[in-house]
Amino acid sequence: MDRFGLDIVLPRERRVATVAALAAQGYAGRMVLSHDAACHIDWFPAGLTGVFAPDWHLEHLLDDVLPALRDRGVSDEQIDTMLVANPRRYFTPPGAGAAA
Repeated sequence: MDRFGLDIVLPRERRVATVAALAAQGYAGRMVLSHDAACHIDWFPAGLTGVFAPDWHLEHLLDDVLPALRDRGVSDEQIDTMLVANPRRYFTPPGAGAAA
């Protein structure tokens, strides 16, 4: 569930509605939330990123998307699953943490 903040591709409301619907159907354990905002990008002329994509910044996911998901009934537990548990599971090598 990437590219939050690039509303020119898909508006936030539709992305939030999709994530909320999937979470309600039990799919939080299969999603990771992200934005792909960057400190530097050359897609737009210098200084115009804010004009084309004003919500495409590093705070958008935490400041805007998570409250919108909560307003749609996504629980803090589901949000933790999508932001912490799922990436941890994905990036943990097989057998890591197992007793030697």
